[in-house]
Amino acid sequence: MSSPTPSETPSQVADDCSICLSTLAPGTVLLTLSCNHKFHLQCLASNVQAQNKQCPLCRATIDASVVQLLAGATAASTPTRSVYLSPPLPAIPIQDIPSIEEPVDEAALQTAAERLAAAQQAAATASSDTEDLSLITAVTTLEYEAQPLETTSNIYGLVTLQAPTIPQSEIEVMRASRIPLDLICVIDSSGSMSGEKMNLLKQTMVYIVEQLNHLDRMAIISFNTSAVDRSHGLKRMNEQNQQILKDTVNNDIHSQGGTYIGSGIQLGIDLLRQRQTKNPLSAILVLTDGQDNDHHDYTNLMETLPEGVQLHSFGYGSDHTANVLVKLAEQGNGGTFTYIDEQRAIGSAFAMALGGLFTCVAKEIAVNIEFNDEYKISHFHSKYSYEPRQLPSNTISIKLPNLNADEKRNLVFQLNVPQLLDNQNVEMNSQQPMSQGEASSVQQKFESKPIGNVTITYIDPKTTRSLTTNPIEFQLIRASDLPANLLQVDRTLDNQRNRIETTQALEQAMAEPDFQRSRAILKAQAEKLKTSISAEDPFTKELIQDLEQSFRHENQYRSSHHNTYMSHQTERGTYSPAGTTSSHQYSTGHQRQLAMHISNKYFS
Repeated sequence: MSSPTPSETPSQVADDCSICLSTLAPGTVLLTLSCNHKFHLQCLASNVQAQNKQCPLCRATIDASVVQLLAGATAASTPTRSVYLSPPLPAIPIQDIPSIEEPVDEAALQTAAERLAAAQQAAATASSDTEDLSLITAVTTLEYEAQPLETTSNIYGLVTLQAPTIPQSEIEVMRASRIPLDLICVIDSSGSMSGEKMNLLKQTMVYIVEQLNHLDRMAIISFNTSAVDRSHGLKRMNEQNQQILKDTVNNDIHSQGGTYIGSGIQLGIDLLRQRQTKNPLSAILVLTDGQDNDHHDYTNLMETLPEGVQLHSFGYGSDHTANVLVKLAEQGNGGTFTYIDEQRAIGSAFAMALGGLFTCVAKEIAVNIEFNDEYKISHFHSKYSYEPRQLPSNTISIKLPNLNADEKRNLVFQLNVPQLLDNQNVEMNSQQPMSQGEASSVQQKFESKPIGNVTITYIDPKTTRSLTTNPIEFQLIRASDLPANLLQVDRTLDNQRNRIETTQALEQAMAEPDFQRSRAILKAQAEKLKTSISAEDPFTKELIQDLEQSFRHENQYRSSHHNTYMSHQTERGTYSPAGTTSSHQYSTGHQRQLAMHISNKYFS
């Protein structure tokens, strides 16, 4: 057969199909195998159905996933034209198997939702006399217990969200009755993944497939300089499809070529945006060990990620571009970035991510803070989006993507406290005569009053019900001649302020290209923490230890600190590199159990 000239695309060349000997004319339905030999799709389907599972020209074995799809191919289910990658990638032909979405089982989803709703109602009735079904609790904290009546000030405030904890005895039950998931795994199959890296990655992918159930759907996309949909659409994870994907992972994915991360993400986003049906939760997992052959800004691409879909990125080895993967996670609707510092940690890293996805208890969260009168929120310290964007304001609504079981979110802000001239704001005037018993109690002399409240609205993904918590008040004493014990800094809040300021210092240091100046930023932050009120608190001491940690080379320094930055920003558990301690507190019991399970079963 003739070869295309450099100016011709594959669709412009009219060769012959070696099966039927007819012309492979433009506009006909064609399929290009991984060996680059091209045939009419229906001719090859007939060949495979006749148990001929090798390329008719070179006898190369046809990928298992292609064989499975061709075995059931019909004219009605095939595309009307050949498919090629569009610019900016070269017009290289890919396997022209159609991406066929297997719809979610709506009846099974409805039955599961009703069962879970009934169980949740029964549990709430048994444990409380109220009909409040909210799962998330909130705690409010102000930097000081009191502020002088006659002066204005700017103090810190804190809202802590707490998701319910799954008892150890119920983890297996939770795993069996968890919320169904649409999961897309985008994995690097470039040449640098050869050898033990690819072997471990394949073992991990098999593990992930085996953790999903018949209500979940999954797609696997591999990429080098171009991307291939190995599953050919989202597939329900029944036993048959699980086996097909495991065969595909083990037999069809090979390491070769360069790296273009955007090709895999683009294909994953396309699959999600084109869905005809959806599971309640969706996520993309991206793992790469290298960096793009050319520089790319994925901001426009990530803006097309569907709302509610989180993208979690994993950088393996010291040569990946951590800043790119961190930005992808930040733009991925609150996703996480994980730096995997050694090969054997690949499984644990994915297990930590799955452990979170499997235990989601709330999504589409809105934290609504409202203060009275002239109390104004002047600054909000987080990457989460909020309204109004222009501060100060006495109200603010903060948007969080989701919350998993046993997780916390600590939202830190600053509050302008006004001067009050009207003594009616003081519950008990300090000059008022007191009884002998009252005189011995500062608590009775200075009584706090509510100055604001917080409510949380969110969707329970199990039942799709919208829930709102009862208001939780902010309490503050306003009086003259305040004793020193009422003006002590709250240590819980100081710890969270240290976390926020350390996160900001890490972000600034990682953006600083000069290595010595970058290290100086972290050294200065460590010294500042040593003078804080909570300097001797175990968490702050761990922050200092991580900021002062030594590394073998700059790449390891940046990758590890990027990982720490994302952990403290999201307060979400991920695999942590050796030597990192301050982010360990974010991992949940379910995540740790899954990580141990995968290590023992697959990598022992």
